[in-house]
Amino acid sequence: MNAGPFATEAEARQAAGPLPEPGSWRGHNQRLIMGACHAAGVPLGSYDIQIIEWLAGWEPATCAVVAGLISRARQAGPR
Repeated sequence: MNAGPFATEAEARQAAGPLPEPGSWRGHNQRLIMGACHAAGVPLGSYDIQIIEWLAGWEPATCAVVAGLISRARQAGPR
């Protein structure tokens, strides 16, 4: 996945990858965000997962931005 930074919604939409039909995005979006968290080594609690499930209901471009932020934060490392 392209982790951005994203200058436009179209860039974020493209980064979200091939999508299922509208209305069935939740699983795709959840995998996108959870995958970014897993790759970054982010430990998740049950409430964290509830929020990721809530976020997964948003459009894929939004979830791609969230996943991209997580990925870029990991790459940036501690300051």
